[in-house]
Amino acid sequence: MKHVILGICVFVYAVLLDYLKYNYGLNLIGKVLILSVLTGVTYKIIEKIYENGAATPKKG
Repeated sequence: MKHVILGICVFVYAVLLDYLKYNYGLNLIGKVLILSVLTGVTYKIIEKIYENGAATPKKG
């Protein structure tokens, strides 16, 4: 499930960065760098959520 959430977030980030590319002249290197940082931060946040047990079903 983590990878599905991450994939959706990366897709949204890519669409937003394409908007910046076409309207504000963001180059490809900048787009890739920003996308990689956003992906890494999002993955760490998702990992922390799963680590704390917030995303696991409660028993009993």
